[in-house]
Amino acid sequence: MEENIINIVQKNIDENNLIKNGDKVIVAVSGGPDSMCLLDSLFKLKDKIGFEVIVAHVNHGIRKESDQEKIYVEDFCKARNIPFYYLKVDVPALSKERKMSEETCGRSVRYNFFEEVRKKEKANSIAVAHNLNDNVETILLNLVRGTGLKGLTGMDFKFNNIIRPLLTIEKKDILLYNKELELNPCFDKTNEEEIYLRNKIRLTLIPFLEKLNPNFIENISRMRGILKEDNDFIDNYSDKILSKVIIKEDDSKIIFNFSLFMDEHNSIKKRIIRKIIERAISNLDGIENIHILDILNLLKNNIKGKKYIIGNKFRIEILKKNVAVIYNEGGKHE
Repeated sequence: MEENIINIVQKNIDENNLIKNGDKVIVAVSGGPDSMCLLDSLFKLKDKIGFEVIVAHVNHGIRKESDQEKIYVEDFCKARNIPFYYLKVDVPALSKERKMSEETCGRSVRYNFFEEVRKKEKANSIAVAHNLNDNVETILLNLVRGTGLKGLTGMDFKFNNIIRPLLTIEKKDILLYNKELELNPCFDKTNEEEIYLRNKIRLTLIPFLEKLNPNFIENISRMRGILKEDNDFIDNYSDKILSKVIIKEDDSKIIFNFSLFMDEHNSIKKRIIRKIIERAISNLDGIENIHILDILNLLKNNIKGKKYIIGNKFRIEILKKNVAVIYNEGGKHE
């Protein structure tokens, strides 16, 4: 299993241009089986490919086992002379202060820390341990919540500074890798509790679907590949139009000529609007299809001075015939 996993990880790296010779890679390591498989396989490939490995570990202050997990990961790194960064945060208290769920707050804390370490080390990327099962969970989660084509393609091998070398590997194979190499990873018991929607999908929905079809995971993976090809085509087509649409852009606003895409298919129009919003405020959090349809209606009416506002996120206004501006109301954030 060891050789098989390492070969797949290298294939994913090579085919998706995830790591190059001379790179520095921050590896996000919780101490669980997925992240230990990721760390061990990358450590074994680092000399062959020619990159540096640096570990970042976060203690969320939720479980009593977390302190022991820190020691486990740190000892693993010390034995191999891997640089180790550590952060401990009281996520339950912070989530109450920020008025968000512990899950969302914890994710924000983790990724902000990983990015801080990346910048400090002048590293090229942050490797996370999402695997094939995680991607299937994400696709089903998107489906349950309501999604479009992009949501059905799940996670990508690379997104901004994040890379996912394990994305095509099944969880069962990762567990075998850990067992074969006697890595003795830590196990987060909360992953076996149906306290989050993702856990319910993992523990209840997927096993049920696998009873209906034992090849369910493989079939979803195949579907994802087909849909990703279609999504990439539409995305590239939209990007070509978008490059002609932008008139002026700075940190506070984007001025664009919407007449250049209003004759396109609805699918393209909506995608371009999403891209403009994402370009203006750096994300699409809380932006739903109804908002996009409202904005399309605003542009279609094409009345100077008319506006559309989404809270403290952004404001779109018709400046003159065929020209609109989107203002970033909240400031860009990573």
